[in-house]
Amino acid sequence: MINCIVVDDEPLARQLILSYIDQVPGLTCLGGYQSAIEAFTALHEHQVDVIFIDIEMPGITGLNFIRSLRTCPKVIFITAYTEYAVDAFEIEATDYLVKPVVFERFLKAVQKIGLNKNESIAVDQQPPEISSIFLKVDKRLVKVDLSAIIYAEGLGDYLKVHTNGQTYVTYMALGKLETLLPASKFIRIHRSTIINKIMIQFIEGSFVHINNIDLSIGLTYRENLLKALGNL
Repeated sequence: MINCIVVDDEPLARQLILSYIDQVPGLTCLGGYQSAIEAFTALHEHQVDVIFIDIEMPGITGLNFIRSLRTCPKVIFITAYTEYAVDAFEIEATDYLVKPVVFERFLKAVQKIGLNKNESIAVDQQPPEISSIFLKVDKRLVKVDLSAIIYAEGLGDYLKVHTNGQTYVTYMALGKLETLLPASKFIRIHRSTIINKIMIQFIEGSFVHINNIDLSIGLTYRENLLKALGNL
């Protein structure tokens, strides 16, 4: 059994990782903490094998906190920034995850941790299908239910995710979003458009009618769309 803690000042991000830990046999979470100071206390009170920790936090950063420890558990950094990767691996981090973290990527990181020198964690090879994702909007990670998403459109390095309630603008490539969304529910119909299949009202010519608007179907995506809908 591996004992771990989660350190992140963002409540939603912290809860997401805690929920992932609960799904992995062999991992026991001793607590979630919002600062390095709280984590320092936990390390002295418990036997901690792994720390899942953010980097940019008020007060002591995750990197500086890990550097300050005389003896350090295995470390998996979870951050919204890619530029600290070199620093993280210089201090021999086990892995470096970029938010928003999907369950499959989390599992890959966990598989790098052994129960002991000769054992590895047994995990389900078929992770449960997710019902929501987290999008970074401004400085927040916002939970978005998949059932509420109508479609998403790429705008260069940004994208708009249109839902029943509102539209979210996030710094993410459309291809990255495509990897987060389950293929059973979402499909790409254009190089700049992904739709929720259940929201389709009808298809006419080169357009999908969804939520009372027409979205263009790219020529190279049409065959795959029809196959997914069972019409080819």
